Amino acid sequence: MADRKVAVRDGMFLTEVHEEGNGPPLLFLHGVRGVPTDAPFLARLAQQYRVIAPVLPGYGESTGTEHLRDLHDLIYYELDLLDTLGLRHVPLVGHSLGGMVAAELAVVQPDRFSALVLIAPFGLWNPAYPVADFFAMSPEQLAAATYHDPQSPAAQAAAHTPADQEGYIAFMLDRAKALATAAKYLWPIPNRGLAGRLHRVSAPTLLVWGESDRIVPPRYAQDFQAKIATAQVTIIPAAGHLPHLEQPERTAETVLRFLAAQDVGGERRPATGVPAGRG
Repeated sequence: MADRKVAVRDGMFLTEVHEEGNGPPLLFLHGVRGVPTDAPFLARLAQQYRVIAPVLPGYGESTGTEHLRDLHDLIYYELDLLDTLGLRHVPLVGHSLGGMVAAELAVVQPDRFSALVLIAPFGLWNPAYPVADFFAMSPEQLAAATYHDPQSPAAQAAAHTPADQEGYIAFMLDRAKALATAAKYLWPIPNRGLAGRLHRVSAPTLLVWGESDRIVPPRYAQDFQAKIATAQVTIIPAAGHLPHLEQPERTAETVLRFLAAQDVGGERRPATGVPAGRG
């Protein structure tokens, strides 16, 4: 992925932006972990789209988080960023935290996005199946809750902390920075009122969930679908909260097939994988 820095609001924010591909633009908003720049999922999307993946203030080298007090501020920063990038009527894909932000953007400016893909988004709350409080989890607990198979190499790598003191301190500082940034928009976890706004979403919408998501349980897919008139749901087998990382090809093909059905840019070529409905 190519990287560049974009000044927003006359330099109040300096935003790191990753780009890959040469097709029509597609906006990707990352989750709590940051942009997976080496992810096969984004590389597959980039075969048909110009994937634009901005890094939230407080993550990576993006600056300006001190100017954002809460989710409301974040949404209007994102709109200013899109204006700066000249992005209008583009497909929007968001994961986790980025999925919640994507939903809020589609609420505020429904006509700005040609299609909406929400991958395991935060944003709703049901006490019958509460969203996990990942802020209180250790790296080991978080990895076990995030991945379909906690014993997989990816899960074990996520749970691993450096053995040397210097590496451990750097790891924990980076983790604390990411969680502190996410907490501005996600803490406390219960409902921020999104349920009462989702009816404003007018773009064709795909909800993607891993069948084993123990962070945001898959039952929330039904809750989102009930609020968004245009929504359809795909459940990805053998995946937890990170279906685009655990099952990148299957998830990417599900997204590309959906976008092709909406005639949203990209090369119209047959997508492989399983039919929509259960990814």
